[in-house]
Amino acid sequence: MILLINVKVTQLGLSYYHRSPWMPVYDRLDIFKYCLASYAALLPVLTKCVFYIQLEQEFAHRQSELEDWIRHLFPENMLELYWYRNNYTRDWRQLCEQQDFQDDDLIWYAGNDDHIFIDYDLDVVKSGIELLNTDDNPLSTIYYSHWPEQMRLAHHHAAELTADGNYVKYVWRTFDAIRIVKGYRFKRYWSDTDFGDDVIFRTDTLWHAGYELTGPVYAPTRELVRHYDGYSHVSPLMINIVPPLVIPPGFFDNQMAIELGQNPRRDGRVNFNPAAEHLYASQPQGWDYRWVAEDIPVFWRDGVCDIHYSADYDADAMRAARNSAFLYMSRVPMHTYGQTFDHVNAAPVDWFRNHLR
Repeated sequence: MILLINVKVTQLGLSYYHRSPWMPVYDRLDIFKYCLASYAALLPVLTKCVFYIQLEQEFAHRQSELEDWIRHLFPENMLELYWYRNNYTRDWRQLCEQQDFQDDDLIWYAGNDDHIFIDYDLDVVKSGIELLNTDDNPLSTIYYSHWPEQMRLAHHHAAELTADGNYVKYVWRTFDAIRIVKGYRFKRYWSDTDFGDDVIFRTDTLWHAGYELTGPVYAPTRELVRHYDGYSHVSPLMINIVPPLVIPPGFFDNQMAIELGQNPRRDGRVNFNPAAEHLYASQPQGWDYRWVAEDIPVFWRDGVCDIHYSADYDADAMRAARNSAFLYMSRVPMHTYGQTFDHVNAAPVDWFRNHLR
């Protein structure tokens, strides 16, 4: 699988995501560095990493810092790094020719700088690669982010659980730049279109310009990737259920410490409590995540220097609470892609059996 990133890093961003005022604020370059570190966890399933990165003026002086970080994370023999973004359909056609994409190549396509791979192992990713490799439809794709929305949309469109239980499959007009796509489909976007000097910097923009491809979509039955700013744009409830992310204290120094249980929040640490009433994103004394130790993201592992359990930590109770929180993530009332969903008619529990531990 090829990791393909095409982004512009700028401090200017979309304003419709809510982050509570007490949450720490990081600049976009640090968030992108965090995102890249998460994608480095995918290296065991990658064959090549191709990065097109445009730094806006406010970050131009940090290009060497970012390049050092990238070359620290990704092996030189797998890396292609370009300091510009592809902005026009002609650029994309040239990219496809230069990279010599084959129809059956799998491309982890990222048109954003802030969708973080947070899964705790690569099993579901590997399962998805196998599904796409055995699916003869060249338009088949995996939608790897916006998990709560995908669970509501997949059920709405009568998705069926795959034999391995790690994905559901349905037909949809997906266009977002957060997908694993086959080379054939990726090339079609640009060979079918020519928008001249219109700026088309990712596939989302193509759709808004009037072009789309409909085909089979696989959605994972557990969350692989989360948008750094969360999903408050589809529901205000998200802030306390699927919260925006925070770069953990000590992440860049490999000095992360994790607190598990119902002790009061400890600043300077990452606080896990699956039974929490409030998360930090919604209350300043809340916990960060409703996770247990087994949920620690792959890309954190080497940087965790301490894990502390509260004296009254009940492992069975915490796992049960974690499972309940995980299931509720798939049932959040929301409005997305023109559809409104309430608490009813949500995905069946059977979809998630593989991941209830």
